[in-house]
This record gives sequence, C-alpha cells and structure tokens, in this order.
Amino acid sequence: MNRIRTLPVAVLTLLGVATVALTACSKPAEESAAAATQIRAVRIAAVEQGPALPPVVATGVLIAGEEAKLSFKVGGMIRDILVREGAAVKAGQRLATLETAEIDAGLAQVRAAHEKALRDLERGRQLFKDDVLTQEQLDDLGTAETVARAQLSAAQFNRRYAEISAVADGRVLRRLAEPRELVAAGQPVLMVSRGDEGFDLSLGLPDRDFVQVRLGDVAQVRFDAWPQRSFKATVTERGQASDPRTGTFPLRLNIEADGAALASGMIGRAEIAASGAGEAQLDYVPLSALIEGNGGTVLLFLYDEAGNAARGRRVAVAFVTATHAALREPLPPGSRVITDGASYLLDGDVVRVVE
Repeated sequence: MNRIRTLPVAVLTLLGVATVALTACSKPAEESAAAATQIRAVRIAAVEQGPALPPVVATGVLIAGEEAKLSFKVGGMIRDILVREGAAVKAGQRLATLETAEIDAGLAQVRAAHEKALRDLERGRQLFKDDVLTQEQLDDLGTAETVARAQLSAAQFNRRYAEISAVADGRVLRRLAEPRELVAAGQPVLMVSRGDEGFDLSLGLPDRDFVQVRLGDVAQVRFDAWPQRSFKATVTERGQASDPRTGTFPLRLNIEADGAALASGMIGRAEIAASGAGEAQLDYVPLSALIEGNGGTVLLFLYDEAGNAARGRRVAVAFVTATHAALREPLPPGSRVITDGASYLLDGDVVRVVE
C-alpha cells in the first residue's frame, strides 16, 4: 500500500521539473523574437555638399567693425575727459578738452598780427594813390596780409580741435589718457567705435591659406565665452600686402552677433569655407553619424526609406571639420544618414524616424 501511494508523488515531481525546464527554455526564445521585431527610433540628416579641401582655420582678435583712435590736433595738457570706457556716445558729443590758455594766447597773437597787416595794407593803398608807394611796395603789403590771414585761419582751426567730439553714435572702447596728462599732437586719447557697424574678427593668414579665401566666403567662429555656440561670419576685407612683422596677410570677418554680448578684444577661432579651392565638391555628413573608424574609414548607416531600414556602409574620410566629415567617395544621390540612435543599429535593422 505504501508503494502505491508514493508513485503519484514521484510522477508529479517529474512533471513539475519538466514544466520548469520548458518555461526556462521558452524565455530566451521569446526575448530573441522580441529583439528581432524591435523597431529603433532614430533621427536622420541629409548629406550636404562642401568644398573639396578642408576649411581654412585661423585664430584672431575681435574688433569693432569701425573704430577710430581720437586725438587732439595740437599738443597740450588735458583738462577733462568726459566719458569712461564702455560709455555710449552720440554724434557731436564733446568727449575731451585741452587746457586752452596757451592756445588762446597764440590765437590772440596771430589775430593781432592780421589786424596790423590789414591796417598796413589800407594805409599802403592810400599812399599808392598819392604816389608815395610803388606798386611793388603795395604788393608786398598785400602779401603780408595774406600770410597773416592764413596764420589766423590755422590758429582758429587748431583752437577748434583743442577738444574731441564724437563723429557718430557709438561706444568708448578704450581710454588711453587721463586728465592733467601732457599729450603730443596726434597722440591717441580715446578709442571709439561706431554703434551700427557690429564686430569683425581680425585674422592673419599665411600665403598658402590666403590665396584660397575670397570676399564673401562664409565662416563659423567660436569663442571661449560660448564654447557650445557657433557664430556665422562673412569675409568682408582681404588685404593685398603682408604684415612685415609676421609675414601674414590681413583678413577681416564680419560677425553675426545674434544678440550675444560681444566685446572688443575677445579671441575667436574661425573655420572659413574657402571658395578659392575650386568648384570640386565632396559629400559632408554630420559627425554624429559616424560609428567607428579603422584605417581612415568609418562606419555609418544610410536610411533606406523603402524598407524603413538601416543600411550599414563603410566609407573613407577625406578630412573632418568642427561639425562634419568630408567623404572621399560620393554617396548615392539623395542619401540620408542616421545620426541619433545609429550606435545601437545593425545592418538591416528596421527603424522609425522621429523629428
């Protein structure tokens, strides 16, 4: 009787073990099937066209689009400087003045000399009528009056420019002197910019890069103050002679500030898409589309719209910019590459494009 009771227990135990084994075996199969049918969400980007040579890269200093070093016409002691660095100024606003005691005294002296020359000329004319003076003597008196009048005009001009006024609306960039300082004629006192001219990046390029750049070429500029931001710029000035000190050729890029608080003196790094490289074009893809590199080639995935699938392709890279990689061989026309999500894909995976 005991043996008969124990058989069902043994059978049940074996059935339980078999059930657990079958359940365990089915889970990997289900997970594998789920993985096979999983659709990855990705983003895509169009393949762009760009120059066949790498961009010209250079570092320069940010300057006001139009700036001027203002000075006095004559030397003397500064009486007042009425603005500070960073102050906004209006056209015609007085910015600085000289002590004018010496200048006024000189002006009074030449005015008196001119008045005497006028009196002498009038007296000479009367004496000439009375046949007391000769024509030559009268001409000499006329010449003396002309010289005295010119000296008076020069002294009045110098007196007028014994003060500095703003020629246009702008901002004070730098204050180069202080009140009570003695300055020479033409010595810079203030550096002022025009408020409507924006900012330029001043560069110096070696000849091998300079010959590739043309007016109107587009550039991307980055500053340490905005490490994650890129500013669009355009080549607006291109010098025709090298700097004798450095041997580089001057170039200026006009920056699109786009609301950023730029300031003169900032250091910027520019990447210029030089059109002088010729008309040859290469395919450019975003750096985020590159998966892995090996011996000058990288793996990327093209988006197959017909099958909503990712197609792996290994391509050779010609050079890399800050944001894109230029490919040596062209991709099929109209190609789009997968960017976000590409690192999780295998060739042939079904994908879903999201904005």
